[in-house]
Amino acid sequence: MMKTLLSLAALWMIVGVASCQKADVEPEPEPQICWQDCSDGTYVAGDVLVGMREASTLPQTFQLFNSNSLIVKSVMGPLYISSLPADSIDYVVRELNRKPYINSGAWKAVKDGNVYLHYQTHALTVIPRLLDMTVANQQDWAATVQRLQLQEQPTMVKSCHLNVPLCSEKYWVSQLQPNPLVKWVELNKIVRIQPGG
Repeated sequence: MMKTLLSLAALWMIVGVASCQKADVEPEPEPQICWQDCSDGTYVAGDVLVGMREASTLPQTFQLFNSNSLIVKSVMGPLYISSLPADSIDYVVRELNRKPYINSGAWKAVKDGNVYLHYQTHALTVIPRLLDMTVANQQDWAATVQRLQLQEQPTMVKSCHLNVPLCSEKYWVSQLQPNPLVKWVELNKIVRIQPGG
């Protein structure tokens, strides 16, 4: 009985490894999912980085990734202007730092840092970094945007760090690139630094 169980386990391992090998037939449109880390060591397995076009909004961005069941690990670069008066800056900083997906180490909201009065317009400006953007956190952020009277502005630097299933990284790069909301998409490359170099 034990020998049969070991044989079945070995068979499953062979099937799992064989499914990771490239076939000579046309590739299927479904992402290749394997039981092992398929990265060749030049990129982080399970990660894809995406730059969004200037006019894309954060709700559109979340909709794109949610509709593909992709996990948003972080968003950098969204830009907001608040219609609250300039003397509300301390209130805005406090409210933002109540959010665990903002108040995380070096990325928390900081007065005269990522929450500031614009030097020309004196508009209350917010450039948050949003971490762990689950659907619940996305909904909370949408409510926070309304409460703080934030209007998203076009920006050329909005980027997202996504978590995708292992071995599907290249598939998602190819699938997301043609989307009109997407400016660029790439694997999360590993850069090796030589000591003393």
